[in-house]
Amino acid sequence: MDVATVPGARPASPVAARRNIASALLSMMGPPLAAMALVTVGLIAWNFSHQRGFAEAEMVRTARALSVALDRQLLVTTSALESLAVALADDRDPEHAYRMVQDVKARHPYWSHVTLRTVAGDVLFTTAVPFGTSMQGGNSMDALVEKAVATGRPQISNLLYGPIAQPPVAAVLVPVSRKDGSADALVAVVTTAKWQELLREEGGAEGWVAGIIDRNGIVVARTRGAERFVGKPAPGWVLDAIGKSPDGWAEGPALEGEALSLAFSRSAVSGWSLAFAAPASLFEQPMRRSLWLAAAVSGATILAALVFVLAYARRLSRSMAGLARTVDVLRRPGGALPPTPVSASAELASVYESMRDASLYLLRVEQERATAMRELQHRVKNDLQAIMGLIAMERFQSPCAGSCAVLDELEGRIEALRLVHSRLYDARRVGTVELGGYLQELCGNAVALYGRSHPGGITLAVHADDVEVGHDVAVPLGLIVNEFVTNSAKHAFPQRPGRIMLDLTLMETGHVRLLLADDGIGLPVERARSSGLQLIGLLAQQVGAEPEWAVGAGTSLQLSFLVAAVAEAA
Repeated sequence: MDVATVPGARPASPVAARRNIASALLSMMGPPLAAMALVTVGLIAWNFSHQRGFAEAEMVRTARALSVALDRQLLVTTSALESLAVALADDRDPEHAYRMVQDVKARHPYWSHVTLRTVAGDVLFTTAVPFGTSMQGGNSMDALVEKAVATGRPQISNLLYGPIAQPPVAAVLVPVSRKDGSADALVAVVTTAKWQELLREEGGAEGWVAGIIDRNGIVVARTRGAERFVGKPAPGWVLDAIGKSPDGWAEGPALEGEALSLAFSRSAVSGWSLAFAAPASLFEQPMRRSLWLAAAVSGATILAALVFVLAYARRLSRSMAGLARTVDVLRRPGGALPPTPVSASAELASVYESMRDASLYLLRVEQERATAMRELQHRVKNDLQAIMGLIAMERFQSPCAGSCAVLDELEGRIEALRLVHSRLYDARRVGTVELGGYLQELCGNAVALYGRSHPGGITLAVHADDVEVGHDVAVPLGLIVNEFVTNSAKHAFPQRPGRIMLDLTLMETGHVRLLLADDGIGLPVERARSSGLQLIGLLAQQVGAEPEWAVGAGTSLQLSFLVAAVAEAA
């Protein structure tokens, strides 16, 4: 600033002072403003990338949840067929077996028909036609029939077009092992409407697409355009992604041509893949809008800063000119002093309201999500309680001891699910369950139920460390414990007291060890391939564990899985 600093110097003119001040302020504020604009754009880009990663992770979780829901539906179907197969194994009257199958089929609205086939491919009977009608068996399921009989395990087909059910269907097969050593296969043909209903229940925003793809890459069900695309191959980029990994994320064009961002997960029971996709524009348009908004805000900010600098420079120049006039007057003794100049005050504006508002908004959204999750768990718990009540009524009214036993087992499994959702609702952290307390309560309920009528009673010994796991881990472990304790209470202690032990230990290596044991008579040979043991094997795979059985003075089952995998699932 050109201000007189030596005797005799004249103060600079207001115009020159204003020009010098403005130049100095711009040189100081220009680089920070430009840097601020770049940082703003960078923060917006980073925030969008972070939000997109979060959205991708949520979509993958949704696809996994759909896969688990599909597995549960398939397990319900296979359990119903296995119960029916046990009844058919002892029934040599074909017409009576036909009526029995008809009754079960009537309780499953999505079953097209049920067929009893031989390994040679002959159709013994089918509910699609009256009993006694001659039928020729197709060869499309011969390989699956042979595999089901050979392995003794249920099998799930790919999408089929049969002579009986013209629309596309899928078949669920279970072996029927007879006492004379022969074996047939019981086949339930399920319409694609069942899988369409599963996808509709999950829903999704407008423009989103969910679908199921079988092992051959054929579309089994789809929320959009099902009548056009069910039965046709999925896009090549989807098949490439599914072939490389059991679950993940991919991008490409939909069957309609629209660009999609897709999450997928493979079913552990059927090998089918669940896909959940959103329009790619859903992720791109917000980014473009945010960048344009950032550029506009940055330009407006720089322009406003320029106006502020010029106004502030004018104010400072007036103050400096007033001070210069005061100095000039002071050089002349006796001169009248001008009024004291008003000093300019620099105001720094660095407000990040948008970031603060965004943080508060995200916090509010998280709180709302936690509340919604707890409400969902509460409703699911109540729904499961209602289902248990219906099962209890059905068991009370059923004259068949075999049906009552099946209903008892089903009620125990539903109780395991109800307890999970009850503890999810009461948990300190949303989405986690304290595994030790949950399993202890589950065992206590089962032992109390079966021990009341048992000679001598059944005692329970529990040691459980505190281990928090997610819903996807607690459910299979609860069903495993329910199956073991129920089978032990019913079969391990004939006419004598018994003891069941549960030990849940968190190891120093980061593993969790679950040990179940009883001091009963051991595992009979005829139960070594029961549906309960097969169910335990399938459930153990879901937590990444291999069941280790030991039979001697009693029966024991040990599972081991990583805590890190549990934390990731939670």
